[in-house]
Amino acid sequence: MHFAGQQTHLPRQSWLLRGACLALFMLLTACGFALRGVTPMPFERMYVGIPDNTQFGADVRRALRAASPDTKLVEKPKEAQAILQQVSDSRTLREVSLNAQGRVESYELGINYTFRLIDAEGRALIPDTTLSIYREMPYDDQVVQAKQGQIETLFKAMQRDLVSRLLRRITAPDVRKAFENAEERGENSQVPLFDPNQPQQQRVPTPWQTPSVTDPTNVR
Repeated sequence: MHFAGQQTHLPRQSWLLRGACLALFMLLTACGFALRGVTPMPFERMYVGIPDNTQFGADVRRALRAASPDTKLVEKPKEAQAILQQVSDSRTLREVSLNAQGRVESYELGINYTFRLIDAEGRALIPDTTLSIYREMPYDDQVVQAKQGQIETLFKAMQRDLVSRLLRRITAPDVRKAFENAEERGENSQVPLFDPNQPQQQRVPTPWQTPSVTDPTNVR
């Protein structure tokens, strides 16, 4: 009889615990806590100047929508309150160590990405900023094809890291403050630094490609 009483008591404890957790969650939500990873931006409309036919462009847009569901990503800069401009992007692949025979033992992979965020009047909310990511990879010239795939896989992982860093920078508190201050001061409070509607044709980045480890010009 004693054990039967315990069996009927345990589900009740579990139910009470779940109820307490639910109540705590509702309380935190009411106090203004947001779910981790969701940091709404102050812009209602945003233009992303990154080619949408690339994996990187698609990942950035997906991350922005997840972080700020109420921010609409518009098709034209003139429709936006904030404009993300891609200034440059590049991949590097260089030797970092050689063995006794002078063959490459490891490479350093790098991504350098420069961007800016401006408002509709061309005023910088985030000035030109470069995000750099580097990773080292061991290399064996006897399995070139396998290493080519490993290089591409590592670059993709680095690119995902880049998306996360870019998102954190755009959703940082100082960006919200800069945007709100610009809105309060009005359109003529600061000389525009950039043309929000003029495409920077001379800085359109080339598609990212895995450098060939057999071409010396690509590894130095």
